[in-house]
Amino acid sequence: MSFDPALFGFGANLASAYQRKIDVLNRGFSGYNTEWALPILRQLLPKRSDQQNQAARIELMTIFFGANDAALPFSFQHVPLSQFKTNLETMIRTVKDSNSPYYNPNLRLILITQPPLNETQWKKNCDDNGGPLNRTADNAETYAGMVRTVGQEHGVVVADLWSRLMEQVAGQPNGLEHFLFDGLHLNSNGYKVLYDLLMETIQTHYPEVHPNNIEMELPAWRDLADVKNLDQALAFPLLGKKNA
Repeated sequence: MSFDPALFGFGANLASAYQRKIDVLNRGFSGYNTEWALPILRQLLPKRSDQQNQAARIELMTIFFGANDAALPFSFQHVPLSQFKTNLETMIRTVKDSNSPYYNPNLRLILITQPPLNETQWKKNCDDNGGPLNRTADNAETYAGMVRTVGQEHGVVVADLWSRLMEQVAGQPNGLEHFLFDGLHLNSNGYKVLYDLLMETIQTHYPEVHPNNIEMELPAWRDLADVKNLDQALAFPLLGKKNA
């Protein structure tokens, strides 16, 4: 849903903010947990040799897990908290450890905590689908806290969506309904909060890759009027560096 325009999906809005500057790729899979994501991540990342020999480099990466790992133990989506921590640490080492074949010294990393769970809404969803309540607000808080812990222990920036939404609904008993359409998944209001939080986090910790601080990859069309060498003027910078 991160590219659903009706939900103000944060992926679509990031792609809009970074258009002609950086390509935004979404590799989220509905219902997946960190255990299933690990083998997928290794297939997605360019190896060190790829980064050197091809115009392939990741400038900024987000890791956004917890809502499925935090399912209750009877659910096959559940990942124990200790294993959840280990899996997040493995993802971090995969891109940040200099001994990893996927090491990227230039990659900027942001961990995102899961949003809070509105049990009242989610229980109705479970009831409507004929199943038991398989998530709780307490578990959501615990797994969000673990993301913060992992970030602190490994020096990785954390965009704390759980805390930001809880601040928004402070003192409002049913306030989360304004941000979650079923108690678990973000609606357009929730995605707007996430998008704003990410933009704020990038500006604070990685201002050099905030969209306001990046030049367009190729010149604006009005700037081409007097260009004599179009092949040179219209060469993508990353490709030019590769061939230099």
